[in-house]
Order: sequence, then C-alpha cells, then structure tokens
Amino acid sequence: MAYDPPRQAHPKPSQDPLEVALVFNVRPCGTCRFFWPENPAQQPYGPYSGYDFDSNTPAESKGGAKDKSFVWLEGTTREPGFPDAEVMDGCRKAPIMTIGINPNLTAFAPGPTGTSWCYPLFSSANGTDSWTKYAYYYRYRSIYQEHLDLKFAEGFLLPEGRITAPKPGVIREAPRASSDPAYELRVQYDGEPNPTAIHLPGKLGQSPYVVLLAADQRFAKGDLLAARLQVPGGRKAEIYGQAIGYYTQMLPALDSFTAFLRAKGHADAALKVGEDVGQLDMVACASPHWGPQWLGGVSQSVNTIIANCVHRNAWAMKQLVQTRPAVLFLVGQASWSMFQRSFSHLVQADPPLPAVPDDGPYTLLRHTTQHDCRLRISMKAGGEDYELSTRLVVTPHFSYDVNFLPQFRMDPEAYVAFARKYPDAAGFLEHDPRMQFQKPSSGFVAAGLRQDAATVLAEIKRKFAAAEPELMASFYDPHRMMSDLMAELYAKGELTYTKGAGGKRGFLSRAQGPCAFCDNRHWHFPQGCPYDKPKEKPYPPGFLERVVATSLKA
Repeated sequence: MAYDPPRQAHPKPSQDPLEVALVFNVRPCGTCRFFWPENPAQQPYGPYSGYDFDSNTPAESKGGAKDKSFVWLEGTTREPGFPDAEVMDGCRKAPIMTIGINPNLTAFAPGPTGTSWCYPLFSSANGTDSWTKYAYYYRYRSIYQEHLDLKFAEGFLLPEGRITAPKPGVIREAPRASSDPAYELRVQYDGEPNPTAIHLPGKLGQSPYVVLLAADQRFAKGDLLAARLQVPGGRKAEIYGQAIGYYTQMLPALDSFTAFLRAKGHADAALKVGEDVGQLDMVACASPHWGPQWLGGVSQSVNTIIANCVHRNAWAMKQLVQTRPAVLFLVGQASWSMFQRSFSHLVQADPPLPAVPDDGPYTLLRHTTQHDCRLRISMKAGGEDYELSTRLVVTPHFSYDVNFLPQFRMDPEAYVAFARKYPDAAGFLEHDPRMQFQKPSSGFVAAGLRQDAATVLAEIKRKFAAAEPELMASFYDPHRMMSDLMAELYAKGELTYTKGAGGKRGFLSRAQGPCAFCDNRHWHFPQGCPYDKPKEKPYPPGFLERVVATSLKA
C-alpha cells in the first residue's frame, strides 16, 4: 500500500504564508527513512487503526471530564497505517508555547488502552479535502487524543495466531524494550511457582499483536489474551476523545494564571490549551519512546533524525518564528539539550545555564524562572526587519505527574546531613502518609506532597521550625513556578490581556505579525480568526523562511 499522501524528501517552496506552507510540507515529510522507508511494509511501527472525518470541518463534542473519555465525533475508519507527521496543536499565534521532543505513539503500548487508540489518517473522499481536515484537526486539537470503543476494535481481531489461556491466572507485564514487533507477554498461571513467557510473533508490515488485558488483571481458562488487530477502512464508528497526561500538565499552571488575570480585573479570562497555549514537538514523527532502541538501534540513527527534523527542515523553529510566543516552555532536560544543540547561539542567559545541571530539569527550572533566559533573533531578511524575544523556561517532563508534585529535593549527601541534624523532620518526610518519599540509587532524594500541600507546609513550619528554612531552600512547586513566571511577564507587559468588544470575551493578546492559518486560499474555517490576524499586512513570500535559514547559519 502506497503512502497517502506520497512522501517527499525535501520541503517544497510555496507562495503561501509559512504557517500554511507547513501543512503542505510537514504532513507528507519523508526525509527520515527510518520513519518512512521506500517500502511501506518495512515501516518499523504499526500499521495502526485510523479514522477519517466525514466532512472538512465536522461537528464535534468539546470535551468531558479530564479523567473520562467521551464520544468526540462520528467518523469513518481508514485502512491501518502510521500517523502522519504533526504540526503544532492550537492557535498559530498563541502567546504561550510548549515544545517537547516528539509525539507519543500511544498504540504501541500493550493493553486495552493501546488496543483502542486510533490516529487521524485523512482522505479526500466524497468531495472532502484531506489537507483542510489535517489543518482543522491540528488548529483545534487541545488536550485529547482519539480512540475507538474497545468492543468495536475487538470485533476486528484476526483469527490467525490468537493466544488463549490454557489455565486461569493473572497478567503480569508485556515489556517492550525496542521497536521490535515481536515481544513477550508474561503471565502467572494459578498454582505455578514462576511466571510464564508467551511469545507474540509480530512481524514488520503485518497487523500488530495487541494485548487485551491490563497488567494485574485476572483471566480464566480459555480467555483470549492477545491477537493481531486489523480494523478495516470504511466502517462508521464513534471516535472517542481521551485527555492525555502530557497535554493536561499545563492546566494547573494555566488555571492559576487565569485566576491571577481575574484578580487583575479581567473577569472573563478563561485561558485554554489549544487557544492560549500552542503545543509543538521538535521532531514531527511519533515513536513510543526516545532513544536508539526505538529509533533504528544505533545513536547515528537518532542523530540523523535530529539533524533532519530539528535543524535541516527546522519545522519547529519555522513555526516558532511565525508564532512569536511571549514564553516558551521546553519540556524536559532532553528537549532543552536538543534545542540547545541547534539554537544555542540564539539563547541569551545571564548567568548562563549550567552545562551539567546538578538536579537535571529541576535545576534548569529554577534557573530559568529566577533568571532571564531568552531566545533572541534580530535581523534583516530581504530588506525586512525581524525581531523575536521569547522567554525560555525548562520544565520537568510533562508525562509524569510525580514530576510536578510540590516537593523537597536534596543531593543524597545533603539529605544524609539534614537527616542527622533534624531526624524528626526527616522521619516526617519519609513516613507521613501524605508524602511520597523517593531515595533512588542515583540522583536526588525527593519528598513530594501528594495531598494537602498547604496543610503539610504549615505543619512543617509549626513542628519543625528549625529545619523549615533549610527545607524550603530545597522546595519546588513546578506548576506554581510556571504560573508565577507568567504573572511576572504580565507585570512587565510581555503577556497582556485584550478586553472583549461587541459582547465578545476578552483574550490573552496575540503576538505581532499576520496569520492566515484559519482563512486562506485553501480553506476557510467556520470559526474564523477571533484575533483579526488575517487583516494584518502579510510578510513578503519566503520572508520567515529566510529568517530561519539565516538563524541556522549564524
């Protein structure tokens, strides 16, 4: 089966504004042969379930509870495939931006959730336009990814190669340590002393094996444990939305900043991911994890992907210079390292960021929230001036809630000295049920506040007054540090709020510069642009591309 759309190894010049041209260059990008081999049957991942819109701009439910899935829209399944490369989620002029490494390939994970995930594989069937669908999807995507109803998906398990239980037991795990489509399911049969490994003989180009039960779930004799899945195209289906932890990690900080704005007199402030926050990745194609074992088996393969996507095609930087956000949150130390590798000459920080941060992203978070660290570009390109000054903040990785607990963090030697000096306080950190204490074999000791953070902090101040100053010197509240930084930028006039007019809500002001993403010669979204960006004078053709090219050469 050929790629749809066909892959292209090099970006194609366009007379469209850059934000529109990115749609026509990122989606069909085939620069990295690891992701897009000439023979699609040799693609390392999938093929996974896909779905299509039935119209260019479909009616959709706007979401449900953060922890529950909901029927998002009615769609049509497509033949399985590998998801297209992704452009940014959200408004192209959002004043807040996050950048991670690459999209997560959710369907790779064994278990019922991985079995049901599906990806947008848009077509131009029945008079629709796949490019409009793609652009519309990523313009309004927020904190959700999509899945099929599990029972619907299970109706398309292939009969060949099914794995059924010869006796009752419990699922232990299905570890996947590389991109290999073959892996093991480990179960514990009742009455047996040791777990049993069941080989799942997946092969490249064939429908993948899925595990139908979750870890620690019991099964009876004869229950189906694993099978190959192939949801065919052309079936009407309910497409569910499910909030993803990575995308929701901005919500507490954004909610705090919203409350700050309301306290400043902006009573209608209601900031949203996807509208006020654009979420982007430096590498546009998905993988289940980041590292050689997932990306070709050798470091050179990883380096080639980074060189192609981050530097050569520079998809993320092209979007960034068009968006011109006031603040950029780089998600995780690895994201910062990748960003720094290509763009360190554009970063200004005084004092400089530590080359080897003692406590990884936490050291970088404290440094970049306490000191001014910026991405700066100032140049002429084709006779036009261009200026960018974006505040940079490095955060812990968004995928893990534990990273964002309010927490005390100490070097192991410092913690030993603290515990010796204040044994009662150390005992509280280690044993109070409201605390999550971690003392890893390497790295910093962490004591996170799982619940009642304000109460616990007040109790520490009251009960351990002598130890409290030393403890607070090691304290991090990542969400609060992020929201406080946004409040600081508001106080400096770098983030501003525009009052609503004509009965419309106010909004977090967009950056200077035009944007035609929602209204151009290819498509006109029904919602239009609430910020009147299409009315601004457009840049000369190729202007922003020249800004990026010049920045890369510097």
